[in-house]
Amino acid sequence: MPKKMGVNSKAEASRALKDHEAREVEEQYWREAEGSKSKAAMKREEEAEMRAEAAAKKAEARRFAEQEEKDLDKSLKKPDKKVNQVSVPLPKVTEIWLRRRKEEEQAALQRQAEDAKKRQSRMAEEEEYERMVLVANTNRDDSIIEAHTLEEAIAQMSVSDDLPVDKHPEKRLKAASVLRLKSSFFNFFFFFFC
Repeated sequence: MPKKMGVNSKAEASRALKDHEAREVEEQYWREAEGSKSKAAMKREEEAEMRAEAAAKKAEARRFAEQEEKDLDKSLKKPDKKVNQVSVPLPKVTEIWLRRRKEEEQAALQRQAEDAKKRQSRMAEEEEYERMVLVANTNRDDSIIEAHTLEEAIAQMSVSDDLPVDKHPEKRLKAASVLRLKSSFFNFFFFFFC
């Protein structure tokens, strides 16, 4: 058996150099892709900028509010010359107008008093009483069929033979067919989608 030789040092050095160069190229690629800063650092900087902008807006709003308060204080301290002037003449209040108003108020009070008396005495006017009393009694309505079994109900229902002659049966036929088509169309979609 041949004697095993040692490791080829030149080949090892060449492989190590190639690996180092490849690793260096890859690291350079990722550094360029990320930029000079990491994503976390960039995110921190953006958040800090946003906070600074918000603080600047708040300070500006506060400054405007203080300026408005100062302006209001100045305007309140100055006497307004137009306060004593009357811009629109007020209409004259006459005795006739006062009497009419007083009569209207008295009539309204009198109506309220009458309504209160009616409520207390529980008296109703004739029209109201008739409306309450003259209600149709539906307990003995002939159109309602009272039966205990299906046969009794069918026996009570009767179609009179003296119905007028139908002059236009084609119209009823057409309406019935349209109704049947609509119902079948609805059933189709109802069962199809549900």
